[in-house]
Amino acid sequence: MKKNIMRLAALAAIGALAFGIGAPSAATGATTKKLVWALEFKGKANVKPSSSVFSYDVGGGGWGNLEHQAYVDTNVKTDGVSQGNLVFTASKYEPNINEDIYYECPINTVGSACEFLSSRIHTKGKLAFQYGRLEARIKNPKGDGTWPAFWMLGNDFPGNQWPNSGEIDIMEGKGANPWTVWGTVHGPGYFGGDGITNTWSLDKPLSSTYNVYAIEWFPNKINWYINNKLFHTVTPKSVGTNKWVFNKPFFLILNLAMGGRFTGDLDPDLTSAKMYVDYIRYYTINGQGKVTGTAAAIKAGKP
Repeated sequence: MKKNIMRLAALAAIGALAFGIGAPSAATGATTKKLVWALEFKGKANVKPSSSVFSYDVGGGGWGNLEHQAYVDTNVKTDGVSQGNLVFTASKYEPNINEDIYYECPINTVGSACEFLSSRIHTKGKLAFQYGRLEARIKNPKGDGTWPAFWMLGNDFPGNQWPNSGEIDIMEGKGANPWTVWGTVHGPGYFGGDGITNTWSLDKPLSSTYNVYAIEWFPNKINWYINNKLFHTVTPKSVGTNKWVFNKPFFLILNLAMGGRFTGDLDPDLTSAKMYVDYIRYYTINGQGKVTGTAAAIKAGKP
């Protein structure tokens, strides 16, 4: 993770804002969803994601999972098509050890050099969500060893170290199993391979078309959806005697990793992969949910 990220307390000191309502509506049996924040990624091509909303994680080192990519701030840009996408590109990296951008990864290459350059962006210090519905319309990358992810970490990270901070994986994909989405939480006592997870498989690869990945999140409950199909639910009962750490704000992360413990071996003939993000949208549900952050970040996504 990028060091020296602004803490939430610092945001408050400079006038952080919030909107959304924290209490559910009367029990009428109906569900009302209200769009309160969104990014659609329309406009010119080759534009980096808004610096008002996103920061970059950069560097190699394997990211705790023996991953094969290094993250840079140049491999995620808009494509300028009429629909509008934010495109994450993982590109083959053949470094010269005398170059300024030489990254090491814990893999068996000359000089342990990372094999790919890619990008990872996050909203830490700028924007956080608590409860409500968070969704993104994404076309996953193609190729064995690709690892796309749309996920969240507790906003008290890194002061509260992982996994105690909590992690919500809204969508993870494995290139070698291209039909399947994973939805998972990690927390104290249920992390890594012991995360509380479930999957759902479609009849065609997730790389062949766009799918909408979402969570609907409430106090003491999180539901996962693909194309509005509920496939996973986690509650405090799911974590047993361990601590439930999801009744607080979380910040958003999007990235395209290559290789590593979760996804497995890379196709040796793979030279590039792309993840397309059509939009990110956040809704309150029956008035419940809030987004907090800087005035600029909130304004950037105001519907």
